[in-house]
Amino acid sequence: MHFRLVRFVNSVILATVILLTLTGVFGLFWTMPGWMFDAHRGAGWLLVGTIPWKTGISLRSLRRGVRANFDRGVMVLTSLLLAVATLMVVGLGIAWQWRLGPHYYPLGQTAVSWHWIIGLGLLLPFALHAWKRWPRPRRVDFTSRRSALKMIGLGAASLTASWAAEALAAHRTLAEKPRRFTGSRLEGLYSANRFPVTHTVAADTAQTNPSTWRLVVAGEADRKKEWTYDELLALTTAELDATLDCTLGWFTTQVWRGVYLYDLMEAAGVAEGAVWVRLESVTEYALGLPIVEAQQVLLATHVGGEPLEHLHGAPLRAVVPSRRGWYWVKWLGRIEVFNYAV
Repeated sequence: MHFRLVRFVNSVILATVILLTLTGVFGLFWTMPGWMFDAHRGAGWLLVGTIPWKTGISLRSLRRGVRANFDRGVMVLTSLLLAVATLMVVGLGIAWQWRLGPHYYPLGQTAVSWHWIIGLGLLLPFALHAWKRWPRPRRVDFTSRRSALKMIGLGAASLTASWAAEALAAHRTLAEKPRRFTGSRLEGLYSANRFPVTHTVAADTAQTNPSTWRLVVAGEADRKKEWTYDELLALTTAELDATLDCTLGWFTTQVWRGVYLYDLMEAAGVAEGAVWVRLESVTEYALGLPIVEAQQVLLATHVGGEPLEHLHGAPLRAVVPSRRGWYWVKWLGRIEVFNYAV
């Protein structure tokens, strides 16, 4: 019965970690749909629900002692470090949700950013731990009446805990900083340039001087067109009400003004047959988007009726409504269009 419980608990943890990884990675890239973030939080409480069982299993294993070999030495130490780090990830997530502790932690990161940084760092040691230490599951571990009752009880407890956690988070939310479904908090609603600066290595002001700066749009067959800042300003007529949601845990909604990326691609003659678009900063920071998403991208010169300030990406930044803030490339200098995914 003990080994059946061990296999059952470890299999539940493995499935939960996979769900947490998939929903967590999704949330680092995209902001929709909201149920993905709810699934991530629910899976987190499911993991918390396995802690009492896993603690008992771990204590039984530790009673067997530590030896000077890989399995009972290195792996035991790895398992202990993994357990401590996992508790840190859980604790940081709860601290952010309930507004506990300081706003900023070491290296200028928030609780939620350390939550995902450490969480991603745990994936490799977790995979090694599961491979070397966990017994392989068997069908009987999940088909018995006892196992079904355990799953029902664990699921019910996790749903209850998730509901209670959200209720407490709502109670502790500041009226002036409401939470978005992503968990981020409002900073600077319709405040023009007075919203937080996304963490990026800033471009040199000499690289973004409007009198010398150029935007290059290039595509297949070496087609290329350049725009000056004044030429882009003449095209700056489109407005987009869009939300910038940063993985540091804040969001801001602003009215951005500029020109749609796809319109600029058409003007450059590189839109036909396009599959992928690469946005590159003058700092050489670059990210790509499929053409379906690129059609929604605005290249902004203004925010809230004001010209963009340097730290917000002037003279030109990308506004990418479907993506998290690190996709909103600042100090754009080059746009490259491909007829294939890269």
